[in-house]
Amino acid sequence: MRGTFVERQNRFVALVRLPDGTTAPVHIASSGRMVELLVPGAPAEFTYDPQPGRQTAGTLTMVAHGDTWVSVDTGLPGKILRRQICQLPPFAGYTHVRPEFTYGESRIDFLLTADGLPPCLVEVKSVTSVLTDPDGSRVARFPDAPTGRGSRHLRELVRARDDGYRTAVLFVIQRADAEAFGPWDDIDPAFGAELRRSAAAGVEVHAWRFHVTPEKTALSGAVPLRF
Repeated sequence: MRGTFVERQNRFVALVRLPDGTTAPVHIASSGRMVELLVPGAPAEFTYDPQPGRQTAGTLTMVAHGDTWVSVDTGLPGKILRRQICQLPPFAGYTHVRPEFTYGESRIDFLLTADGLPPCLVEVKSVTSVLTDPDGSRVARFPDAPTGRGSRHLRELVRARDDGYRTAVLFVIQRADAEAFGPWDDIDPAFGAELRRSAAAGVEVHAWRFHVTPEKTALSGAVPLRF
């Protein structure tokens, strides 16, 4: 359903305006701040299925930032990649996908396996923020709030690599206007430092962009890294 964003009432609940002018609370499937996206009056897409006894009447799925639609559902990349991750060039040749694989103290998003290939752990991070660098490039940045959990995942991937796994972190940019990806050091310098250490230790870092419209969301291609 199409409407407009009114306000963020708390971390996981937003108020949206319906086409008939009334308002309803909907779930925000992301803990990110998204302050540049969740602004009053922004066009919004959301599911709407009010049920008695439920706090929210649906889920916020995307918002428009200027001419760009941005998916704000952090669960969406995992759903798409569960079907398509083995089709991405970095992971070509893998045939089996096991989601939510427990390693150490973390659940890693995917374990990929195939005959003749080392088991591969892939952690997926959802990216919604894009900033303009001094050279004019549009660079997706993560995280938009400090994430100790994200740093822990990177350390687990380094340890897994030492145990013989192939390991990778895949940043999925949920909008089409990014030209590159890099850590958001101003928000979480510890994560940026951990990402650089992990890459130096052999953890693969990939960034892929979504093409997002109200009609369809799909992976559209890799973008270069800016560390």
